Amino acid sequence: MEDPAFPDSVDSMPPAGTAPPKTTTGGGSMVSFNVDYIKTIPGILKVCELFFGLITWSCVASYPYQYYLNGIGAGQHWVMFVAVTTWLITLILFVMFILSVPSNVPVLSGLPWPFMEMAYNGGASVLYFLAACVQAGTTATRWVYLPGYTTYAAAAAFAFFTTIAYVADAFFAFQAWRSQGGGPAAGAGAQP
Repeated sequence: MEDPAFPDSVDSMPPAGTAPPKTTTGGGSMVSFNVDYIKTIPGILKVCELFFGLITWSCVASYPYQYYLNGIGAGQHWVMFVAVTTWLITLILFVMFILSVPSNVPVLSGLPWPFMEMAYNGGASVLYFLAACVQAGTTATRWVYLPGYTTYAAAAAFAFFTTIAYVADAFFAFQAWRSQGGGPAAGAGAQP
């Protein structure tokens, strides 16, 4: 049974004397691999944050938690939370910037990336500094000759190194934000 409203054939050519319809296509991928980001200061700092953060995370995770007596060393959970959470968020940001997602995805290109990066790095700096102090305090409760002392000390040292990397990243994000106007919406559509 044929539908009278549905034509038997379709002519894809426009009528004579008219311009062809304008069509838009994606024209390419929404992401592109940006190797040059790794060579920038924010890219180098993100690599340092990921490297130092992973060492902090692995040092804290490598020591068994069963030796905690009377709450001494219970701050390790806080250190582990900060190390893992900031490491994952930094990894996501790093991958997004390597793939140029903030500038190529229309939904994300309107966001104030320098301001958001400055806010994240500033917050991560504070959290990591607190975690590094907790880790150093936990290390101070250990005797030098007890098992795990060097692991605790290494975790504290790398937590402070990671803090320094986040502070530097926050500073350069602040500089980028200020160079684009300095308001909360400054830098919308810009990628560091």
